[in-house]
Formats: sequence, C-alpha cells, structure tokens
Amino acid sequence: MPIVSHVSYNNSSDLESIITQNDGSPLYGEIEMFRRIYYDCQNSDYTWHFWHNLRLPVSVKNQNEIQIDFLLVSEKGVVVVEVKGGKIGIEQGLFYYEVSRERTYMERSPFDQARDYMYALITNRIISSSQLFIDTICAFPHTRMEHTNTNYRADLGYKLWSKIQHDDKNTSFADFCIDVLETDKNKNGWSRPDLEPQDVEIAIQSLLFNFADRSRNVYSERGMEAILQRLNIDNLSTFNSLQKNERLFIEGGPGTGKTTIARAYIEKYHTLRGLYLCWNKLLEAKIKNDLWQAGLPNCTVEQFAAFVFSLQAQSSSKKLSLEDIESGAANDSLEQLFSLIRENSDFVPYDYIIIDEAQDILDKGAIPLLNALTSVTRDGVTIGRYLVFFDTEQGFDNKTRQIDEIADALALNGARFVLDTNKRVPNNKEIVSFAKSLLDGISAGELFQNIINENYASTQVFFFEGAKQLIKHINQIKKDIRDGAKNWNEYVILADSSTKKEQTSGNEKLYDRIATIEGIKELSPKNIGYDTSEIPFTSILAYKGLECKHVILVINGRIGISTFELYVGMTRAIMDLQLLVLQ
Repeated sequence: MPIVSHVSYNNSSDLESIITQNDGSPLYGEIEMFRRIYYDCQNSDYTWHFWHNLRLPVSVKNQNEIQIDFLLVSEKGVVVVEVKGGKIGIEQGLFYYEVSRERTYMERSPFDQARDYMYALITNRIISSSQLFIDTICAFPHTRMEHTNTNYRADLGYKLWSKIQHDDKNTSFADFCIDVLETDKNKNGWSRPDLEPQDVEIAIQSLLFNFADRSRNVYSERGMEAILQRLNIDNLSTFNSLQKNERLFIEGGPGTGKTTIARAYIEKYHTLRGLYLCWNKLLEAKIKNDLWQAGLPNCTVEQFAAFVFSLQAQSSSKKLSLEDIESGAANDSLEQLFSLIRENSDFVPYDYIIIDEAQDILDKGAIPLLNALTSVTRDGVTIGRYLVFFDTEQGFDNKTRQIDEIADALALNGARFVLDTNKRVPNNKEIVSFAKSLLDGISAGELFQNIINENYASTQVFFFEGAKQLIKHINQIKKDIRDGAKNWNEYVILADSSTKKEQTSGNEKLYDRIATIEGIKELSPKNIGYDTSEIPFTSILAYKGLECKHVILVINGRIGISTFELYVGMTRAIMDLQLLVLQ
C-alpha cells in the first residue's frame, strides 16, 4: 500500500542536507529512521500517513512547543515516534547519551517525552483519542537495547525500536507499530474496530486542517488563567474538568455562566475547527460579533435553522421549511441530509460542536447532527466531541416536547455538570428569586405585588393606564441615560408577545409604537453589538439567551401574561429590572 507523505521531501531526497542539527551537521539517527519508516510503510499492507518534524506550539511541561520526530496514522491508529541517535544507555533508571565516553544524562526519558507529546495532542484536542487510538514508540537506531527496566511491569522494551530491529531488514517498522498498537489496545481495553479506509481519509482531513493552521505559526497558546480572568470566570475547577472530557452536558439557570464557559472553551482551543449552534438569530449575531472582535475565526457560529438551510444548498435533499424544523416534523429528513453531507468528497467532521440554549434545539434534529458531524464515523453522540448547554426552565413547552427525557438520554454519553451558583452581582439574585417564584406557580399579579412589598432597589414595577403614560416613562429613561452620560448598550427594552397584538390607537400596535420612538433602536442581527445613542429594543423571546445590565420589560397586562415569557424576560437582567405594565 502507498505511503501518503505530508512533507515536501521524500525517501530519495538529499536528507543529509535537510535533516540537520543547528550547526548544519546531519542528524544520522533521524535520517536513517526517515528512510526506514518510509520504505517499510510503503511496503505495508496498510496505508500510512506520514509526518516528519512536526512542530506544534502547544505547551507541555516547561516547553512552549512540541516537536514530534515522526507521526504516523493508519487504520490501526496513530503513533508518535521519538528518535534518539548515537549511543543511548540507562543507568539507575536514568537515560543518557554518550559521546567520546562522556555521558550526558537526559532530564526526561525519551519515553516520557513521547508520552508528553501524545497527551499534548489529546488535551489540546488536536487528535480525538475516542476516535483514533494513539500510542508512542521510541527509536534508538544506533543502540542495541532490549529492555528499559529490570522490573518487567515497568519495562517498555516492547515499545522500543533499537539497533537490534534496525539491522534486521526482515523486520518491518510498520508491522512493529501495529504490534505496539495492538498490545496497548488490549492493555487499555480498547474495543472499537479499526477505521475503514474512507474514515481514515476523513480523520486525516481533520488533522491536516489542524496541522496546516499551526504550520503557519498563527497559533499561540492562550493560558487558561488569563482566559478565566479576562472572562470573569471564577469556577476554575469546572473549566479544568471540562478539558478532561470529550462530551459535556452543562446544565444551569440564568447567570450561572454557561455562555461564558463556551467562550472560554472556544478561546482555549481557538485553532480547532468548531461549530457553535443556537436557535435565536440575535444570539447568533452577538456571539459571532464577539468571536470576531476576539480574533477567533475558526469557530463557525450559526442559527440552527440557517445552518440546516446552508447544508441543503450543498445537497440534493428534500427542501425543508422553517415550520417543519420548528415542529420537529423534519427530523427524519434532517438525518438523511446530514448523511448526504458526509458523502461529499471534502467532508471533514468538526473538531467540536457547541449547542447553546439546547432546550430550544434538542428535539429538532440535534441528535442526528451530533452523530454525523462530530466524528470520523457516524456515532458522534457516543464518541464525538461536543458541549451542550441547557436550561429546562427556559425551554418553551418543555414537558410536552419531552425535553428532559431527551436531555437525560444524551447526557449518558458524557460528563454532566450542574452549575447552580449565580455568577452575576448580588442584586441579580433578587431578580432571579422573583422570577423563579413564577415557576412555583404564583400569578403575574401576585408577583408584581410581592415585588412592590419587598421594595428592593433591583426590581421595580410601574403600572400605566394607557400607552401614552408608558411611552412617557420610556422617554424619561432615555433622558436619564443621556443626562447621566451612561452607556446606551447597557440598557435594553424587551416587550412581551402580546404587545404585537394590542392596539394603542387606530391600528397601531404597542410594539410598533415603541419601535418608532426617537432614540429607540429595534435590534436586528445586523445592528446588535454596535454602539449608538439609542436604547436597544426587541421582544422577550428574540432576546432569549442574551443578557443586559439594565432591563426594561414592557408587559401587556390587558390580556393574559405568559409565565414563560415573563420568566425569560426577567432573567435577562444582570443589575436591575423595571417592569412596565400596561393595564
């Protein structure tokens, strides 16, 4: 089978002038291994993808980058090869190399180095260890050595290619790699079958995407502590835990930091090819703008339905309507669509997928999407890499849609975190407490009275007999912002759905009346996030998933008030909340 080389030179090149030390002298051990690996892999029963001198600026131990001598990938798995030329020895457990009878002891053993590089590939999400088995081999082509330790339990001789094998032309390095892979698969209880050739091609495309990005030296490790400090995350232990799991299901109410953790994850793995999905268009636009401002271009941000439509444009599948997607009637068609996308010649699975506000998406095709687009094979739900952020209480009609059941089934495939601490300011806890009382069954009228009785500065209720009085109050808020030289984007006015039905005068609806007030900016995906001297304005449901320091809710009390909408609207506030109730 052929070797697929991912370097610009090959076995017949003048390697002595290419593979050199800093002084220009040839690295003979590495040169010999290059030729031996190349020849043996070329004559193997398997196809081997081949990298040499792969430099990746990911930190490990006290190093700011790793330099892998050889990386090999086949249907059997991935092998990191560390080469040490010259005379190598071991004394009292310490490895040394010897030149002119002078010994220099190594700070870390070659086996430790290879293992560090392997884990750097895994922990930096460059290779998914749940989809590709990854192993290490050390090569000492100039030293005869059979064992690395007299204790057979600690002996790594089976992972050592020494002068003994190197001088034997009947021993194949490719076969040696397969033996090591199979031995360690058995030791580690690896039960997944070998990849199919077409799946190897998919896996290699993903690796090429990552390696190519790093080869241009655009990658620089962004320290976790710096990310946490800048994003105001104080749950370091949670974020540390997130990195140790491929599939994460994070549950938490408003203010617990779900979206902020998503941002931290995207930034930590900013060279990986990610997909961020949500249901609301305004949330999509806000996250997209935030990532662009932060210089994080490798994570694609899409509203779920828009993403589906973009995939449809790439295939000949049945055209779906937004109504079918929203109702869940399109789920079977979506599964077929995602399968068709996998058949494209340029298909590459995402390195990770984030689903934010998943309570809006889980029953609309999210499961087949994760299966198809997060893995080399078609079982991404069980072996892919994804983060799902979820809050049942913000899921419209969640009991009828059986969202809890779907979420519980999905969460069985990974680690589940519950964020139960409000990360916002103390005032916000008062607001959330009021909002949660709605979930306990009190009416909107009772809630308003409780807020008035408690007399908290964080939450206020104002009643208006007519639209003119309510609009006059909004104009006063505008004046206070202007006179106090405050930031207009720290305020938002959110109206409940019924304001789009209730008439103020003539045929004009209250929502439309507010949208036309001078100094009011009706939010759209095109203008969200841009500074203006206007108060942003939209509906409560359009703003779901977003938050703002100062929230003004416009509530139409003339007809029934939706408990769900009122809860969502109240929990958008970080600092304080005004409820303007039209009676």
